Amino acid sequence: MLSRREFLKAAGAAAGLALCLHYLEVSREARAEQSASGGRIVDGYDYASWEDLYREKWRWDKVVRGTHLRTDCIAACAWDLYVKDGIVWREEQSGRYAQTNPQIPDFGPRGCQKGACYSDLMYSPSRIKYPLKRLGPRGSAKWKRVSWDEALEEIARKLVEVAAKEGPECIWYDHGTTNVDFGPSTGGEQRLFSLLGVTFLDSWAGVGDLPMGAIQTWGMFNVDGTSDDWFRSDYIVVWLGNPVYTRIPEMHYMLEARYRGAKLVVVAPDYNATAIHADLWLNPRVGSDAALALGAAQVIIAEGLYDREYVCEQTDLPLLVRQDTKKFLRESDVERKGAENVFYFWDSSNNELARAPGSEGLKRGNLKLYTRKPALEGRFTVELADGRKVEVRPVFEVLREHLDANFTPELAGRQTGIDAKLIRQLGREFAEARSAMIFASWGSCKHYHSDLMQRAMILLVALTGNQGKPGGGLRIGAWWSLEGFERMANAYDLSLIDRFLIGMAKPTVRDFEGFFTRLVRERYAYTSVLYSLYHHGGFDKVVSRPEFNDPALKRPFSEYAREADEKGWMPFYPRNGKSPKLYIFSGLNPLRRWPTPQVAREVLWPKLDLAVSINFRMSTTGLYSDIILPAAGYYEKIGIKFTQTYLPYVVIGDRAVDPLFESKGEWEVSGLLARKIAEQAEKAGIREVTDVFGNRHDLTAIYEEWSKGGEWAPGDDAKPMEYILEESPVTAGTNWSEARKLGVIKIKSTGRYSGIDAVCSDLIEGEPVSPSQWFVKGKQPWPTLTGRQQFLIDHDWYLELGEALPTHKPPPLAGGDYPLRLTGGHTRWSIHAIWRDQRFMLQLQRGEPVIYIGSSDAKARGISDHDRVRIYNDVGSFSARAKVTPTLQPGQVVVYHAWEPYQFPKWQGNQEVVASPWKPLHLVGDYGQLHYRTFLAQPSHTPRATAVEVERIRT
Repeated sequence: MLSRREFLKAAGAAAGLALCLHYLEVSREARAEQSASGGRIVDGYDYASWEDLYREKWRWDKVVRGTHLRTDCIAACAWDLYVKDGIVWREEQSGRYAQTNPQIPDFGPRGCQKGACYSDLMYSPSRIKYPLKRLGPRGSAKWKRVSWDEALEEIARKLVEVAAKEGPECIWYDHGTTNVDFGPSTGGEQRLFSLLGVTFLDSWAGVGDLPMGAIQTWGMFNVDGTSDDWFRSDYIVVWLGNPVYTRIPEMHYMLEARYRGAKLVVVAPDYNATAIHADLWLNPRVGSDAALALGAAQVIIAEGLYDREYVCEQTDLPLLVRQDTKKFLRESDVERKGAENVFYFWDSSNNELARAPGSEGLKRGNLKLYTRKPALEGRFTVELADGRKVEVRPVFEVLREHLDANFTPELAGRQTGIDAKLIRQLGREFAEARSAMIFASWGSCKHYHSDLMQRAMILLVALTGNQGKPGGGLRIGAWWSLEGFERMANAYDLSLIDRFLIGMAKPTVRDFEGFFTRLVRERYAYTSVLYSLYHHGGFDKVVSRPEFNDPALKRPFSEYAREADEKGWMPFYPRNGKSPKLYIFSGLNPLRRWPTPQVAREVLWPKLDLAVSINFRMSTTGLYSDIILPAAGYYEKIGIKFTQTYLPYVVIGDRAVDPLFESKGEWEVSGLLARKIAEQAEKAGIREVTDVFGNRHDLTAIYEEWSKGGEWAPGDDAKPMEYILEESPVTAGTNWSEARKLGVIKIKSTGRYSGIDAVCSDLIEGEPVSPSQWFVKGKQPWPTLTGRQQFLIDHDWYLELGEALPTHKPPPLAGGDYPLRLTGGHTRWSIHAIWRDQRFMLQLQRGEPVIYIGSSDAKARGISDHDRVRIYNDVGSFSARAKVTPTLQPGQVVVYHAWEPYQFPKWQGNQEVVASPWKPLHLVGDYGQLHYRTFLAQPSHTPRATAVEVERIRT
């Protein structure tokens, strides 16, 4: 039989199943015996017939529980990995999930075609085999093979030098968004860089995944439960999403809900793969979704279909607004030395002002109204502390007038292109459903005015009392909180949280928000990637162009940014004339994902002394790096797939084979680098460095701290895995030995709240998890300024730009004055770029980048199917094949994401045209829920509705 070493040498770039069979050999004796018996020898492999070849597929040495650990995919799917002769032969979906209860379908099958071929991808030509150092200019693809010792020593030497001379903030560490696992790999990296005090790039908004509208309304954004809860919905609206492509393991719950009698509505400008399954398809003009939602909300209010009790208790709609200032009536208005963050409603039962329970300034308490009855309509006169009298009205009445004036179904129809009858139908059916939900996820985050779209969607679910109802509400996606991972990865003093929570019988979401805000302000240099690129990467020249921005801006964008800087609203590092010198990115590909990456290459890259890529495959950004470190593949290390709440299990990945070639797991890489940093600091005579907060970091002791006093070693990732499982209530009682046998761990609780874990409901055995129960049933205040779902934001900037209430604005001409609007979506054939060059996936499509263009738009430009076309605007251009289709709305073109720029001519990818201006409102940092903390409240990447033109390339 072929040894593992011989296999890897022979396979080199393209192995997989075919080469496994090709190189399997039998002994001479067996060959002679088989030949004598009439058998045949084909390509060095003896078999009597094709049946023998097939049987070999079903023989293995062991089966290992695995998953795809650092894949940027929000599914967590368990797989059985079949290993033979040290080679992962194939994978198979694991069916180890139980039904929640007999009335609800189970969670299987979970997996997709990408997961089913990773055993081929791990042996692919794009695999990084050993450490590489750049020889030619960046991007020249000229490399020198170096040893791990050489590579790590150079990185450590530069890191110590930069930390000492410039400060740790001049070192950027970036692990992207979900290019992580929740096990030792990511934990080890984050732990190291937390201990060093470097700048962490916060990429959530930087890739267009941050739902700012949810943050503005709820004070949090990752709000969801388990996907089997969808089955309990009677009315499912898929809005700006395409779950047939993106939620393959979960989509069956929507379809099964239809079999049960639920109605499925799809809101999308194009007739996508999910729309073909819909009972009702609504195709508003690109970027007009807020107008559609507000038109439906106008119907609900005008026809009295709203849930009055829910609205009074759970929203800010009863709160009083001053008619002179258009701002909330505050305690500071009516009482001397009153609080700025205590609000009022008019209690109609006693005909008097009443403080609104849950107000931020009341600190503790709940949302219960008891005998009070807030008025939703009416005009009332209030005497202020200075003796003046002002007229006040409930937000509800102001909102109703706003909707009546601007968003009747007829008016909304003109803005969206949707018939008024259909808008009325949407509003009525949504309100009349026993339980209605909106699946919006991250597709709703990538428009310039995505916050307005989300605020309008949340208004629909709040008016109808659906947020917090089983099978109801807006669903965005959430995670189970693994406290053990967070403690290890962030290098918390184990008593830090405990000290913060002293005296709190039952900490609220608002309490935890305060804790995480303090951590960012005092300990961790997290920074918005887009805002940092604005200051360091040349993006100011693109983002600030007035023709790309909202025409309603009263001032140039740069003036808003300058004011935000002066007030310290949005942190960025380094500051004070310094620039980043060392950029280490792990498992991600920023020059594919960032907008206008050509600008970052021209402005940011020359500032970097060293760019380091840690990855298992060659990427576009890797090609522009100085050192590439080969990471172990997903089947070559242990870990925890990040814990998306769609599944009430924690999915475990065990090591099926040792790391291929010279690759190493990220846990080991982090430990070895920590050791090198300590050595280089000692050698250079550099001991302490000080971070931007004044915290001191002893570089000579960094390995001692990383290894927890020698308890954790780079070569042993089982101990930190054990720590994560033991310290996390979600997995309490399960150790690593049990976990690796099971492959999945049924969650023991929903865990506590954190920035990405906004389930905010308890686990009830035998029931799906629906979100927001702590607020709706438990009456806990929402983590907003008013303590409620907040639809009026009375900040000066919001009033100035006409966005104090949910409204609709058409998308700006991002990219220039061009007739077509470029949209996109997650591809069916890859998880971001990872599978984009995988041979099986390429065979299921055209094998190269394509742009979808509608039939009428193609005809008007003389474009035929598969013509090569040029897509361009004022910031860039790229070329691709045209795929002509009747499913697009006129004026819309689509590029499904994740193509590597190196797959396009001249390495010019589809992001080169994406100007991605962002709203100055997202810089606000002095208003209740609107302030920066990790993953929250910051500028967002906005690739959707980019203005472009398409022309045929004539050869």
